[in-house]
Amino acid sequence: MKTISTVMKKELYRVFSDKKMIFGLFIMPAILVVGIFLLMGVFATALMRDLAEHEPTVNVYRAPESFTEFMGKYETEDGVYQLGEVRFHITYVEDESQFNASKDRIYDGTLDLMLAFPEDFDKLIKDYDVNSVIPELQTYYNPSEDYSANARSDALESFIEAYRRSLLEARFGDLNSLTVFTIDESNTESVIQNDNKAQGKMLGAVIPYMITILLFSSAMNLGSDSFAGEKERGTMASLLMTPIKRSQIVYGKLFALMILSGLSALIYGGAMIFAMPVFYKTLGAMTGQNLNFSAGQMTMMLIIIVTLVFLYDALIAVCSTFAKNMKEAGTFITPVYLIIMVLGMFTIFQGDDVTLIQYLIPLFGPTMALKNVFTLDITVGGFLLATVSNLGAGAVLAWITARMFHNEKIMFNS
Repeated sequence: MKTISTVMKKELYRVFSDKKMIFGLFIMPAILVVGIFLLMGVFATALMRDLAEHEPTVNVYRAPESFTEFMGKYETEDGVYQLGEVRFHITYVEDESQFNASKDRIYDGTLDLMLAFPEDFDKLIKDYDVNSVIPELQTYYNPSEDYSANARSDALESFIEAYRRSLLEARFGDLNSLTVFTIDESNTESVIQNDNKAQGKMLGAVIPYMITILLFSSAMNLGSDSFAGEKERGTMASLLMTPIKRSQIVYGKLFALMILSGLSALIYGGAMIFAMPVFYKTLGAMTGQNLNFSAGQMTMMLIIIVTLVFLYDALIAVCSTFAKNMKEAGTFITPVYLIIMVLGMFTIFQGDDVTLIQYLIPLFGPTMALKNVFTLDITVGGFLLATVSNLGAGAVLAWITARMFHNEKIMFNS
């Protein structure tokens, strides 16, 4: 144990005596994470405010007289109609060439929405009987444009529905006689949800992916330098010639990497715990919701992150030990990095339902556990199995690395 401690101290001294490595491992992560969340909050708030303040532009093709009369009640200035908090800029077009030009403008994003009424709309409404064809109001919009998608939604919910009701009242009189029941008209408590879970669901789709990428990239350079870097500099051969068990060299290096990467991971986690409430405080002003992490969530997140770092270190150690130099180590580690990225994407596309056995799957289970910590779907059993998965897989890889150290061809590049 004393020998392992000596090797570990050597590795720690190599890092802590280098100011650049200290900055890269312990200061830059905090700056990076806090900066990312602050920017996310600023951009998300700016986007939501921009959508709320945008005044939709709408072209109406072959508008019937009943429609123009109805909309006249909401006209505040020429071509501008105020319905609730939304100001619509409406232009009436009659020519087919204008109709086609409007579709082109929707395609390129310069027009938000077009409504097209059939010919003789008012006559079809007036002469309706049970055998008549029901006239169709057609909408044209571009769902790839946020303004356009919002314009259609706002138009349907505001003046189109109100106009439809006015025509029904003209035909049938009191609409209450046609209403069998209403839905949540006076129910102000319709939505029953945990705001933390609702906000955490959105956060849990992205943040675990970011965490896994940042943690692996942070451990990658440190781990490859500790193993392949020493081979390249020739110091590994000297170390192997000393009267120290090779397994002790491996464990000493791994323990040092665990401490360094673990500290880096704790800084990442601490920065996130600090930054996320700030992010949601900024966003909550727009959504009316806030995010609060419990002490249990924070503890589980930090434990999963630290044990996941141990697994990453062990993976990098295997790849770096097999490599002859830093360049070759990078070649071996890159496919592993890609696998980590793909597994991280599961947090975006995979549902929240994870069986207990799935938590034991190395890399996948802990990544999903990290996601479910945010969404409040993690169970104590799932958390424990994910932690065991990290530690167990990491221990196996550490043992494999120790066995590789006994292979002269691998260690001396012969």
